Amino acid sequence: MILVTGGAGFIGSHVVRKLLESGEEVIIYDNLRHGDVDFLKKMRFPDVEPTLVLGDITDFAHVFQTLKKHEVKKIIHTAAITFIPTAIENPSLTFNVNTVGTFNLLEAGRILDLEKFVYISSASTYGDFQYTPADERHPLEAKDIYGATKAAADRIAMSYYRTYDMPVTVIRTTAVYGPGDLENRVVKQFIEKALQGIPLDLQGGGEQRRDFTYVKDVAKGLVLALNSDKANGEAFNISGMHDYSIKELAMIIKKFIPETEIEITGARRIDARKGKLDTSKAKRVLGYEAEYDLEKGIKETIKWFLDVYCPVFGIKPKREVALK
Repeated sequence: MILVTGGAGFIGSHVVRKLLESGEEVIIYDNLRHGDVDFLKKMRFPDVEPTLVLGDITDFAHVFQTLKKHEVKKIIHTAAITFIPTAIENPSLTFNVNTVGTFNLLEAGRILDLEKFVYISSASTYGDFQYTPADERHPLEAKDIYGATKAAADRIAMSYYRTYDMPVTVIRTTAVYGPGDLENRVVKQFIEKALQGIPLDLQGGGEQRRDFTYVKDVAKGLVLALNSDKANGEAFNISGMHDYSIKELAMIIKKFIPETEIEITGARRIDARKGKLDTSKAKRVLGYEAEYDLEKGIKETIKWFLDVYCPVFGIKPKREVALK
């Protein structure tokens, strides 16, 4: 049995779908922070009904009981406070969920002789990129509380491999976007604004660079790591394998929503200097290749907005869309 923490969330739901498509037995462990079962079914599972256990990873006793009761052998751990503004506003909650919650899963897994633990970390653990493309040996110099809590959990996870020989793999990804995202990240924010006729604000001119990663590519990388013994005790970068500026992102959205307006605003102090991730290790060891470039991913995401997001939230697009 495979347990996916945060399996009703953005990345986790895509992992669950990929595992189910492969014929795996999967349990979702989630506290449903973003809505009730009916809402999440509409947003993320309109055509499948995975098994759900309602729980919180900060509750060690419940985590342990769930793993034991369902005879969980493998975990893909995606549950976290992932939106940086939310993390900054709630540092205590972020620490408890991202760091303590990860420790609880590892410790329960150690006691129960877990066969595999895959943890999704973040390129935010690197802070300002000191070089690019950044590989897995880049120093962990997180710039914000989100990155710091992920870095702590990243190192704790790896310590369980080194101390207890637990088969742990760490995946670091960056700028994830795609269908199912309900946080106000830049891709979701820009598409929603463009559809409603609100100008896209390019902070500092939009020169910041991001290695945008389509969510289905992240799910692919996590499942590859789950199924690879060579991945034990290793960290891997998983990304779209190409960096784009925020301005380039805006222009791609404008290609599909031609009437989109763009404005220049001031830069944010919190933004880290990022760029491309080096994914050569993931390619060599896991056989990972990104399947989506930014244009292909944006096109599919806009289609999801039109088919799912807008109807669920009662949003009527005010701009014409050209996806052909």
